Amino acid sequence: MPSSAVIFALCALATLALVLGLGAYLGPRGWMDLPSQRKRHGHPVPRVGGLALLLVLLAAKSLGWLRLNLTVLEWCVVLLLAVMGILDDRYNLRARWKAVVGFLLALPLASVHTFEILHNGRELTLFGLNVPESAAFYFPVLMMWYWAIPQAFNLIDGLNGLCLGFSCMLLGALSVGPWSLLGPGVTPLWGALVALLLLNYPRARHFLGDTGSLALGGLFSILVLERALPYHRGLAFWLMAYPVLDVTMVVLIRAYTRRPLGQADRNHMHHWLQDHIKGRNWLVTLVLLAVAGLPMVRDMEWAGAHAASAVGLVTLVALMLVVFVDRAILHPLEPTVVRPAAHPLFNEPSGTNLSP
Repeated sequence: MPSSAVIFALCALATLALVLGLGAYLGPRGWMDLPSQRKRHGHPVPRVGGLALLLVLLAAKSLGWLRLNLTVLEWCVVLLLAVMGILDDRYNLRARWKAVVGFLLALPLASVHTFEILHNGRELTLFGLNVPESAAFYFPVLMMWYWAIPQAFNLIDGLNGLCLGFSCMLLGALSVGPWSLLGPGVTPLWGALVALLLLNYPRARHFLGDTGSLALGGLFSILVLERALPYHRGLAFWLMAYPVLDVTMVVLIRAYTRRPLGQADRNHMHHWLQDHIKGRNWLVTLVLLAVAGLPMVRDMEWAGAHAASAVGLVTLVALMLVVFVDRAILHPLEPTVVRPAAHPLFNEPSGTNLSP
């Protein structure tokens, strides 16, 4: 088997080549993200990064380079999330159907992992408090986790480098923390993520798309829980604090303003910061990633880890409250305009075709 450096380079180069090739071929054929009221990039951008990521990871797994110790069920869930993302990138699925499919995919994962947790006799704590050791508690919590985290990754993928940068930090935390079990088998994922990040930040030559964000969300929802739970029962929350709080805030805003939960808007933390740091989107990404990374150091082996993680969590909660007050009470935004649907499953009849 090649060395880790060679595998990293090969996977990164393969990802770059696939993004450029797929972007040139598929982009004009319906895989293009167009500027809109909610999406303020200046020109159409191909959204093929997730498809390139998926192809590289499948190739690396077939060669035995990618070893994440996932079960067949877990891989199937990640792949089905990616397939749903492919359909959404091409045909723009309705939010309600994506939510239903995500729920159905979370169901077997939550069932199997609830049984495993109870069978292994693990105790779960959060903020130092023990939680009930019963299926009536674990199953709905795991259902919410496996359903919400992929959706959360999809929702934070609204700014250059944000979802990919967060994924890199999360992979780093899983690789270097005292709970690390990943090792060299994760090298192909590093290569693909770094290549995609270089193409997405600070200037986007491609977008990750729902294919990538949903697949990464599904993959990391599994990896975080399986790596963090045996070491520290509440660590999963600290690693995922940013997407969890961001989605919670958006749900609260939509509920307070009595808008449909599936309606797109510009009420996420990155949208709010974009509106207040105008013309510096690259800085918004860095600020959010810096704050989102602090809670991840919760159990790192250095003296200031607990204090730094607390500062990060408090900062995220404070930002969440500021955005809620501004967007829900003081200056609520008008809902995003969506063109009338031509099909009950799709928002558009056949995607956007820019071919001549």
